[in-house]
Amino acid sequence: MAVNSTVGDHAPSAWTVRTVAVKSVMPNENSFWVLYGQHTQPTHVDDAGDGQQQQRDAALAYVKQWRVCLDIGSNIGQWTRPLASRFKSVICFEPNPNFRDCFKKNITEKNVILWPYGLSNKEHQAQQDFNSTVLQVKEGHGDIECRTLDSFGLNNLDFVKIDVDGFEVPLLEGARETLGKNTPVINIEMKRDKRPRIVKEAEQILRDLGYQFKKRTKSDEVWLKT
Repeated sequence: MAVNSTVGDHAPSAWTVRTVAVKSVMPNENSFWVLYGQHTQPTHVDDAGDGQQQQRDAALAYVKQWRVCLDIGSNIGQWTRPLASRFKSVICFEPNPNFRDCFKKNITEKNVILWPYGLSNKEHQAQQDFNSTVLQVKEGHGDIECRTLDSFGLNNLDFVKIDVDGFEVPLLEGARETLGKNTPVINIEMKRDKRPRIVKEAEQILRDLGYQFKKRTKSDEVWLKT
């Protein structure tokens, strides 16, 4: 019997959703449809790993309330599934349609919404290698629609996970209002050796918003509002 997952495919102001058929319930928590490496088409893997459990556990230890969380750069949903078991609502952003195909097969929880947008500092189009997570921004070009997080008018945020492969600065610039009026724990990937300039700029935005660095686990950092 097919089960359903709720997925948003239109502008946030419309709050329109469609129902996507999913082939079967996942047999265990680490079972996922994946798209990477030798898997050039969505492929079901019985054990795809724990989806960065070490980083996730380190960040969630600081969460005090469990209302709404954001999974920004949700990929195939490896963070989403455990987050959905803890939070009342999980709002996901994934601009890559190939990853969204896997996500829709992996995530059957009713408290999850997926938006097919990249998050940036303004509305624009972008390009993306659909076997990658990296956005290539060219004003007015590309199939990826980018919006600001502020345009969604979100409240009651208690946790935000950010994994956007070098797009951290535009994302944070477009999230100033949202992060200003909410006090979520932020878990953000910061590749300091690979992208030192981007990390420095992202740090400054977070500090401007009242956040301070708390803990680093591998490439992920936890930031808390003081």
